[in-house]
Amino acid sequence: MGNPPRRRRRGSRRHFSVSAALRPVSSSPKTGPQWIRRILLLTGVGLLAMLIGTGTLLYTYAGDMPSLAHLSAQTLPQTTRIYARDGTTLLEERYQQQRTVVPLSQVAWDLQHATISIEDKDFYNHGAVNPIRMLAAGVYDLMHQSAAQGGSTITQQLVKNYLLGPSASSRSLDRKARELVLAVEVERQYSKDQILEMYLNTIFYGNQAFGVEAASETYFGTSAGRLDLAEASFLAGLPQAPSYMNPFLSDGFAHARARQRDVLDAMVRDSYVSAATANKAYAEDLKPILATAQKSAAAQRTSLAPHFVDYVWAELEQRYDPSYLLRGGLKIVTTLDPKTQALAQQAVHDGVAHFSAAYRVNNGAMLVMNPHTGEVLAMVGSADYSNADIGGQVNYTVAPRQPGSSFKPYTYITALMNGWTPASPLDDSNGAHAFPGYPVHDWDGHELGTITLRQSLQLSRNISSVHLFKDVGIQKVFTTVRNLGINTPLDPSLPTTLGASELRMIDHLSAYSAFANGGHLVRPMDVLEVRDASGALLESNPPQVDAGARVLPAAATYQLTDILKGAVHPSLGFPVAAKSGTTTDFKDAWYIGYTSDLAVASWMGRTVTQPTPHNESMSGRYGGLWGETGPGAVWHQFMKAYYAGKKPADWARPADVASLTLCKLTGQLAPSDVSPDLAIQDLVVTPDPAAPPPAACGSPATGSGLPAPTPAPSAGLPGVLPSISPLPTPSLPPIVP
Repeated sequence: MGNPPRRRRRGSRRHFSVSAALRPVSSSPKTGPQWIRRILLLTGVGLLAMLIGTGTLLYTYAGDMPSLAHLSAQTLPQTTRIYARDGTTLLEERYQQQRTVVPLSQVAWDLQHATISIEDKDFYNHGAVNPIRMLAAGVYDLMHQSAAQGGSTITQQLVKNYLLGPSASSRSLDRKARELVLAVEVERQYSKDQILEMYLNTIFYGNQAFGVEAASETYFGTSAGRLDLAEASFLAGLPQAPSYMNPFLSDGFAHARARQRDVLDAMVRDSYVSAATANKAYAEDLKPILATAQKSAAAQRTSLAPHFVDYVWAELEQRYDPSYLLRGGLKIVTTLDPKTQALAQQAVHDGVAHFSAAYRVNNGAMLVMNPHTGEVLAMVGSADYSNADIGGQVNYTVAPRQPGSSFKPYTYITALMNGWTPASPLDDSNGAHAFPGYPVHDWDGHELGTITLRQSLQLSRNISSVHLFKDVGIQKVFTTVRNLGINTPLDPSLPTTLGASELRMIDHLSAYSAFANGGHLVRPMDVLEVRDASGALLESNPPQVDAGARVLPAAATYQLTDILKGAVHPSLGFPVAAKSGTTTDFKDAWYIGYTSDLAVASWMGRTVTQPTPHNESMSGRYGGLWGETGPGAVWHQFMKAYYAGKKPADWARPADVASLTLCKLTGQLAPSDVSPDLAIQDLVVTPDPAAPPPAACGSPATGSGLPAPTPAPSAGLPGVLPSISPLPTPSLPPIVP
């Protein structure tokens, strides 16, 4: 009796149809087991197909996937921050993604729950993908022939944001497949908590804030672990459309508030909070704290010293991979002093405003250094970094410009090193004919005849300076300049002593720093230390006082400083030495000087960007702007402010320098019986006791005891005078900060 029924069951299987499968189970007591077997069979086939499909995906993309070996929250790109010496942050937005990585334990529970509720409510209950959301999104995509419907889990979003990064094809089917494969692998290697931690440290919240910690600081001025429910629910909604919901904009704030309501409702749905608690959080007024945060963010975007940040970054790119600098979370402590920087910026701002109308000035720069260590204390590269009309991002502390007469001290220090004294007579006459092919004139059109070396430099006379440059020897002067660290090209012709060859301010001031410190080489220094994201020290540069090689004799350096002390007008009431510089076309005006513990350079110009970037003459109703007039006033203002309530020490005279009686006609030591009419007092190196007594104070024709001059080349000399200074200043009111 058993065989027929088995045949019937076999027959029923042969004639199985969809319509039969849809009949109620109760219609035949023997169809139940058949239906279960068929479901299991179909499920097995489906799983096999999925395994084959997944295997195919893995085989297709495995060789073209980013590695997961170092994926963790601690390896995420982090903000590299540049600090002043006192810890003040020097922020420059274009270099940074604002990101600080924090562990999940330091993220408020409300923020974790809010994020899960609004982004992936079943995150802890499914694998790499949410089958239901993925199926719905897949149906939509197939119907619309695209991959636009969002069905991504938190894991998939992590893969998209961190491993694959932004892409123009982020919604292509091919990329979706890659996301799926990587998401499966991420879930295999990492726990849910690890994935959530990485996601929260990766997601973008707008306004350059990447990750929850940066977002919390940006919008609420606190850490991610201290957010309350109102702040957490507000923050969790922003990643959906950070620009559309920018809370710093009125429309964006309204959109963010609507999204916050959605987040709170989702948290109520998932039983993280009660409805009453959610309503209370939504009623909390976040506008005041957001307004404060907005002001802070705006202030941070305007770097305290943007040109200095540029300079430091360029220097570091010579030592580190640029991508590592940008994403490595480095802590860079610099030499910049915020108080000094503020004084320098104020002086430049006031000076440009003061001289703009009378002289068409629109730009200025200032550099401040410690002359003993080379530390850059302040750097103002232009009058306004953000002003495109003046080319404000050009840093005139490192852009080569003609230095004018501020170059002259290099010629004079070389002379003092080679037998000349401050009392040596110089010829300040016949400028129109003494130098073939190069007529030389002074600002006042006068010639002073025979003057001392001291007078020539203090009065910044041109004719006598060119005579000295030629007599000392161009190459000897160039050797001095190179020894002082200036490596820019110098034209081997007479106009160079008057400032025809361009220099960088930072090199120029470093060279003057050797005058200030008694003759030691100074190299500009901008970085004190660099640490990586873990705090490990990558480099340390502790300042070294007068550690550079001696490049100038202490005696000659002291003599030069003593001369330049007499060139500062008006007096500041404390020991200071300086020199002005102006180009004939009035396109560049300089004032550069120093005390025993500070070196400062000031520059002014008129810079325009149309039709092409160039500098124009600073000529107005008072004539041209001289170095002593414009940048000199700025320099004086800064020095007074910097030394308010204190005074720098005077330079200590070297033991081998003394004030002795010299012969007016030769500038050399005079005999004890010299006539008072032929005698002059000045600083010289004390003679060796074993040296023969000084010769009679004769005429220059009988020999002055000076070294034989080295003739300078005269070919190819330009016919223009590149430097003139100083002159009486017009009666303008003083600069008032």
